[in-house]
Amino acid sequence: METNYLIEVNNLSKYFPIRRGVLRQVVGHVRAVDGVNFKIRRGETLGLVGESGCGKTTAGRCVVRAYQPTTGEILFHEDEDLTYNVKKLVVHARHHKDGISQGHMIDFAKLDSNSLRQYRHEIQMIFQDPFSSLNPRMTVLDIVAEPLVIYTGKRPRQLKEEVADLLRKVGLRPEHMNRYPNAFSGGQRQRIGIARALALHPKLIVCDEPVSALDVSVQAQVVNLLQDLQSQLNMAYLFIAHDLSVVQHISNRVAVMYLGKIVELAESKQLYQNPRHPYTEALLSAVPSTDPDVKRERIFLSGDVPNPANPPSGCAFHPRCHYAKDICKQEVPEWRETPEGHGVACHFADQLSLVGVH
Repeated sequence: METNYLIEVNNLSKYFPIRRGVLRQVVGHVRAVDGVNFKIRRGETLGLVGESGCGKTTAGRCVVRAYQPTTGEILFHEDEDLTYNVKKLVVHARHHKDGISQGHMIDFAKLDSNSLRQYRHEIQMIFQDPFSSLNPRMTVLDIVAEPLVIYTGKRPRQLKEEVADLLRKVGLRPEHMNRYPNAFSGGQRQRIGIARALALHPKLIVCDEPVSALDVSVQAQVVNLLQDLQSQLNMAYLFIAHDLSVVQHISNRVAVMYLGKIVELAESKQLYQNPRHPYTEALLSAVPSTDPDVKRERIFLSGDVPNPANPPSGCAFHPRCHYAKDICKQEVPEWRETPEGHGVACHFADQLSLVGVH
């Protein structure tokens, strides 16, 4: 793994059991995430997009270990300046071809609860709903200080200055820290959630649709705040969303997910101007254009997303794809990648005349 990568996800899967009968026997599995691979560089934003139910939120929760992955690796690059003793947790050592050490990798997916706590601070999460993600019985001071209390043992009152500094960073007034969440608007509550995520100085934040529950004008403010914080603190984001306009604005690279799998991944500009998967093409055709001279043909997908407990044979997208051939129904397409790093899983990606969104 290159040293500029912070995290590497390999063959990540999460299956939820289907239980039936009086004895609640397992009769099948919902394949919410099925063999996902991606890497995130230090200080970059990787956008993860797709329809509702495609598994993008589940993938994000596996990365932060809110869910225990069924299979796969979540390899986190260990820096020399880690403040916690994680040497005994090292499971991968990467070396240069000349034998020079390039650091150690810790498999986040394999850690037990005690080991996980030793560097849980490195990966944090911002949740989608700013109303349900904050405890209404706790003040803002208690909410933002809670991670610090857990890791330092100090009481919230002892951490008042640190909380005040965090609130200033996210654009809130420190004198309001003794108020409860119901005294704030949706946008202000999400800023509180962001402050809580920043408390332990993480290197990666998983943003699970952080602006989808907010008004459009407030969305822009929160996205700009996230970008400012990233440039100041050199954090990486896994930005999960279904709004492709927001993803285009904030992401360096974009991964498109369908039925638990990533079907296309590329630099943001490449993907938006020259999509190589029919599903990506259909998603981008629905993005409103701000240029009145751009005429875009809307592509409507037939049917619904297939059942992840019983996915179609071959390419999972073939029942809804207007380019589908017989081979699409029989063989799963292999992942192919160009020298520029534009990856796609489609049998006819090189032959299709897909119209990009400019």
